[in-house]
Amino acid sequence: MKAIAKFVGLGALTTIASYSVYLITLQYFSPMIAYWCALCVAFSIQVAMMAPFVFNEKLTIKNAGKSLLIYAGYSLSFAGLMWLALKLNVPAVWAPLAVVAIASPVQFVVGKKWIHNPVDDIRS
Repeated sequence: MKAIAKFVGLGALTTIASYSVYLITLQYFSPMIAYWCALCVAFSIQVAMMAPFVFNEKLTIKNAGKSLLIYAGYSLSFAGLMWLALKLNVPAVWAPLAVVAIASPVQFVVGKKWIHNPVDDIRS
């Protein structure tokens, strides 16, 4: 339960930071460039903090790579689910919330399995 709370906190931090970067860079660049800048910030936060903060695992290159892949998968699934939600006429204001409700638990389960495997606790 503690890992879930930390995961939600990390997600909130990532969202606030990346959305802030998006709004700032949007003043100077096109929306797509601003989006990519925000995505880079989100990836950096997730890679640096998922393993040590959420799963209490050492930040290694291997865990950072796994975090990067998990967040990349999350980003791709988010984009696909967002497209689907809009095609199903979910209002644009609510679509991201619906997508987060579906995609975030999947990201947590994948991270828990791939970064912190409880079998490792037994082996140590």
